[in-house]
Amino acid sequence: MIIVVVILAGATGALWWPDGFLRVFAGGLLALAAWVARHDVARHTVRQRGVVRFIAVCLLSGYGWLTVGALLGLSGAFAPGHAWRDAALHAITLGFVFSMLFGHAPLILPAVVRERLAYHPSFYVPLAVLHVSLLVRVAGGLSGAFWLRQAGGLASAAALVLFALTLLIGAYRTWRRTVSGVMSSR
Repeated sequence: MIIVVVILAGATGALWWPDGFLRVFAGGLLALAAWVARHDVARHTVRQRGVVRFIAVCLLSGYGWLTVGALLGLSGAFAPGHAWRDAALHAITLGFVFSMLFGHAPLILPAVVRERLAYHPSFYVPLAVLHVSLLVRVAGGLSGAFWLRQAGGLASAAALVLFALTLLIGAYRTWRRTVSGVMSSR
């Protein structure tokens, strides 16, 4: 509860005193990253197999990116015009948010579309592409190398397309197994 209050106070206070309160906001994000990394069941489920492990890897890597973004924010990188702003914001929006999206999609998507989704280890490919592309983008943001930021951005877009394709292939595999199961039972 205190962490949420700090984050909200930092975000709200930044309207009046951006430099100071954006650092408070970053401190709240850092505390949140530490709290979830300590208390999330993903620390234990990462030792399992299959989709459970994939989800845990996504969550834990997302917490890592949240930490990176928060640390950059503590250095002042959330301030408009700061040289590291791009790196800080992308660490959070791409690294944290999309890691959470990738990790929760195998659970949420089947519930929404009411179709099972076959897990396959290939789910790690778009996740790896996302993280490598983000490393490139953050390196470009920290060094001021626009071409690295651009390359990282393009690779991040490719990671999202790859993930969508991976989910579609997983749905197709499930459908194919269902169809062949129905045909073989006749």
